Amino acid sequence: MNSTDNLPFPEFPTLKTKRLILREVVLSDAEDVFIFRSDSHVQRFNSKPIVDVSEAREQITQMKTTYERTDGIGWGITLKEQNIVIGMVGFWQWSYSNRVMLGYDLARDYWGKGIASEAVREIIRFGYEKMELNRIEAETIEDNHESRRMLEKLGFVLEGIRREYSLENDGKYHGSAMYALLKSDYNPAK
Repeated sequence: MNSTDNLPFPEFPTLKTKRLILREVVLSDAEDVFIFRSDSHVQRFNSKPIVDVSEAREQITQMKTTYERTDGIGWGITLKEQNIVIGMVGFWQWSYSNRVMLGYDLARDYWGKGIASEAVREIIRFGYEKMELNRIEAETIEDNHESRRMLEKLGFVLEGIRREYSLENDGKYHGSAMYALLKSDYNPAK
């Protein structure tokens, strides 16, 4: 039996949008991943910033393992004209209830250009059309207004705030804003 026999797709799905190619992240992308995963400002509402390229390689290896276990799928965000990973977007905690958790991050130089929303919009389409998802959840720090605006623009509904839910890199407890987009609410035009 081939190690890819149990995977949901025979080959890792590469997705394309007007400006982007969303593709598998490989070990040779570690230096690119390090740029945004080590940036304390980018990671202020995310995980602790990494301090060495070897940690980026470990994260890439973990993404591959997660995909092989069918627990999630993560794509590297690249611009069509260059093959540099400028961010990552994906689905985690893939449930037998056809539910996933959305995650994303992007190098600071690319903020404010609609790249994150373009990438998220494409994987939402893929999730509903190819993965047969019913629910896509997103959890963001209550104070992360940019992330919350993007989710709302894409049709996600705020389901609640978990107060002082997580201790973040700034040493403070922050509320967690819980959003969801149901297949029945999905509008591909958003």
